[in-house]
Amino acid sequence: MSVLSVILAALVATFIAVTLRGGRPELGALFALAAGCALLLALVAPLVRAVDLLRDVALRAHVDVYYVGVVLRIVGLAYLAQFASQVARDAGEGALAAKVELAGRVGILLVAAPVILDIVEVVLRLLAEARS
Repeated sequence: MSVLSVILAALVATFIAVTLRGGRPELGALFALAAGCALLLALVAPLVRAVDLLRDVALRAHVDVYYVGVVLRIVGLAYLAQFASQVARDAGEGALAAKVELAGRVGILLVAAPVILDIVEVVLRLLAEARS
């Protein structure tokens, strides 16, 4: 399924969910949740292609695959946290959505920490060399 098809399906699902919420709010919420999950699954193939493309570019540019993996994990965490937050917000749980967003930020920080430490070590080494 192409990304454009996913977007169009999301618009149709939104219309159906809003219509259902008018008469049966619980069905509208369940439909929206199911449609969101189905649309997320439909995006797996395009995401895999994008990840493969990024890995190929990184290999050609002689970038360490470890760093590409860290960036991809960060992007994945951000997408998943945003999706979970939107699901909670759609269910009327704004406070829970905020906690999911915070958890996503903490997860991103934890994944990025080794890279941040590597950068700090390089800067400190450069400063030590400059002093010598």
